[in-house]
Amino acid sequence: MRYMLPVLGGFVTLVLPSTSLGQQKQTYTHPSLDIAFEATANWRQVPRPEDKLIYEVADPDGAVHVVLWATSTEQSASGYLWKMADMRGMTVPERPTPTTIGGSDAWILSAPGSERNVRSRVVLAVIPHGKSMEWPREDVLYIVMIWCPEEDYERHQQVMGEILGSVQLVE
Repeated sequence: MRYMLPVLGGFVTLVLPSTSLGQQKQTYTHPSLDIAFEATANWRQVPRPEDKLIYEVADPDGAVHVVLWATSTEQSASGYLWKMADMRGMTVPERPTPTTIGGSDAWILSAPGSERNVRSRVVLAVIPHGKSMEWPREDVLYIVMIWCPEEDYERHQQVMGEILGSVQLVE
């Protein structure tokens, strides 16, 4: 499978093997949202006591983090993604790129930023998921954030692309 990962100034084509270095894959599913991704086994959940709807897991080395959550907004998906990137201090020269993730329309950005006061490479994706039941004027957006320290990005770029390519909405 080929996956196009946006980077500053263009795209990097990743060829995705079915497993990384022959390691078994495991599905990690958000405990209360219908969104999941695949990665190698033994990732650990990172506690997020400030917001229990945020699901974060990190690889065994703690270098690559995947964060899943949802929000609702009257903004467009691409507009919300652009605003979120700005709030995260990401250096993004271009608008979000439309793409397909797990068979759903989505928007994506990939750029340097800062997570937990660490200079990082951040991949942000927004997947529109229908209208809010609580606020009918708002759209529900599923957010996928994958990040690692900037100095580790080259080493983890393929894994980050594989994870993004594995994101699925589950029913």
